[in-house]
Amino acid sequence: MPRNPNKTDYSQGLPEGLHAFEVLQDPRIGGRTLHHFGEIIFMALASIVCGVKSYELMEEFCKLKRPWFEKWLELPHGIPCYNTFARVLEALDPVSFSQCIVKHLSQADVLESGGQIAIDGKALRGSRSGGVSHIHAVSAWACETGITLAQSFVSEKSNEITAIPELLKMLNIEDAVVTIDAMGTQREIAEQIIDQGGDYVFCVKGNQGNLHNEIIDEFDFAARQLGGGKLNSENWSYAESLERGHGRTDKRQTVVCHNIDWMATSIRDAWKGLNCVVMVTRHSDLGEGKTRSETSYYMSSLEGVRAAQMQGYIRGHWSIENSCHWVLDTLFREDHNQTRAKNAAKNLSTLRRIALNALKQASDNSTRKRPKSLTKKQLQAAHDDAYLEEVLSLM
Repeated sequence: MPRNPNKTDYSQGLPEGLHAFEVLQDPRIGGRTLHHFGEIIFMALASIVCGVKSYELMEEFCKLKRPWFEKWLELPHGIPCYNTFARVLEALDPVSFSQCIVKHLSQADVLESGGQIAIDGKALRGSRSGGVSHIHAVSAWACETGITLAQSFVSEKSNEITAIPELLKMLNIEDAVVTIDAMGTQREIAEQIIDQGGDYVFCVKGNQGNLHNEIIDEFDFAARQLGGGKLNSENWSYAESLERGHGRTDKRQTVVCHNIDWMATSIRDAWKGLNCVVMVTRHSDLGEGKTRSETSYYMSSLEGVRAAQMQGYIRGHWSIENSCHWVLDTLFREDHNQTRAKNAAKNLSTLRRIALNALKQASDNSTRKRPKSLTKKQLQAAHDDAYLEEVLSLM
């Protein structure tokens, strides 16, 4: 006998006002349906916001919070078991689900145009199974506001180069500066960014062959001229920064060449919008006589941006590592999650990014001078119903 003999429509069930997930289609078929689809998604999101890290703990958390969930949900058959959470998240289309990040931000009214958008990939290491490689997610990160704007996934037989164009299509990058590491330094990606109204700053390494060699040769010339102060200030700009901390001293020198007429026409014209090239030298004094030096090269469509501001874009790119990827691993233990069903691993990754965005946007009611940590926000959400409602934008 089917579990739903009355053919009740369980495809909805989201709380009033939470519209980000309404575009999703209930993937369940047949008569094996007891719980509203939207309610399952909402309970999973609330659980992750509060620090729950497995299906079994989702079920336990929801049972403990059942009086609160009943305030917002019908729960016709009580709390779903952990297998129900697993089956639904495995059945959901991850491409459609990842687009809910953009819709959730739009609902929360935090999307802004312009600014810096860093794009970078992250491996979901716990998703690896036998000879099958782990899933690789590519995210777009708003450096100023500290939120994930969108996410895409690398197909099993591809790499970030194919995922980045799909990610860019989800975004409004007009007047924004998009920064990408060397993997994404591709002509087609540069053209897409310009066509969508943005600018780019790309890292250039040896995989770009002649372009990389041309930039190195030009900055070798500049280095010889720099000591004598012979560089034309109209065509060149220079900035230097010095930082001390944690027993080390870091010196960064940034040189921007604003006139690239010297570059071979065949190379220059291959990159749409290319206006300048950049060299960054980092010298670190690690103490006890140990030092480390490295030089990196960049290309950009930005025009008239001097070295100090360019240094800010290059350094700002790494906030996606420090404030997003690292936080996902420490706050949500993403790399330790052993979900190996590919769709489920991707959908849980999307839920974590939505939860992280929500926690970052939640009010900071710290009684100390410094802001409340995300860990404390997560703990308050788990124990303070009113704060949880604020985080989930139910208030």
